[in-house]
Amino acid sequence: MWFALGTGVVTTIIVAAVVLVPVAGLVASAAAAAPFVDFPVTSMTVAVLGGYALAAGFLALILRIRRGALAWICAVAAVIAALVVSVYPLAAGAGAAAAEAGEAIPTIVDWVGRLQQLLP
Repeated sequence: MWFALGTGVVTTIIVAAVVLVPVAGLVASAAAAAPFVDFPVTSMTVAVLGGYALAAGFLALILRIRRGALAWICAVAAVIAALVVSVYPLAAGAGAAAAEAGEAIPTIVDWVGRLQQLLP
């Protein structure tokens, strides 16, 4: 049980350091580089905080149970929850950028049409 708890805590911290920090930096730099894209910062933050709270809940649950196999299942669930919500900001940012691009394409096509009308 204690090994499962230790492994889960260490692996969750590693996921936060190796996956979440670079993803947050990438999303922040993309948001700064493309200010016209409305990034869902609030939903990203809530999802990440909620996911890590879920992971902490799984890890805390290990302290309540006394079965080794169930402790390992909770540790793995905590790491998977941390990993999924660490990657979520990439998906949310990509979705926001794709939605913005979907709105921009008709405008660009309209500009090209107007330019073609001006040319002989």
